[in-house]
Amino acid sequence: MSKFTTKVEHLPSITEFEMTISQLRSILQPLGLRELHLWDSRYWYTSHEDWGKVFDRVLTGMPLYTSERFDCENFAMLASARTSELFKLNTCGIAIGQSPWGYHGFCLFLSRVADEAKLFYLEPQNSMVYGIEENSGYRAEILIMG
Repeated sequence: MSKFTTKVEHLPSITEFEMTISQLRSILQPLGLRELHLWDSRYWYTSHEDWGKVFDRVLTGMPLYTSERFDCENFAMLASARTSELFKLNTCGIAIGQSPWGYHGFCLFLSRVADEAKLFYLEPQNSMVYGIEENSGYRAEILIMG
């Protein structure tokens, strides 16, 4: 007789909110993006508190930074993909634009704050979150979400 050990990982419980592509376009419009690629017709997001749970799970165990092989845009793509894979939230997008370090890849996500949908930047390399209105040095120019 053999013994097998199976590790079962449970995802934290989160509350989801939904919006249409036209509602999301309206929220994103003030950013003045050079390129916007919305690949779905409906979008799901969560509260700011629950995004904390999501990012705690999604950003844990990220690969090491490797110049030109796994760098800023790869961190953004992996964070977005893991969020979609694990939590089925399609509002953590891949953003390319200005940052405190120059042209850079990062994430832009939609969060529910005080019954209102608001946009935030996520630096997936260090888990820092900034409101889009903050003077953080981040400014998306291209966004892929879906």
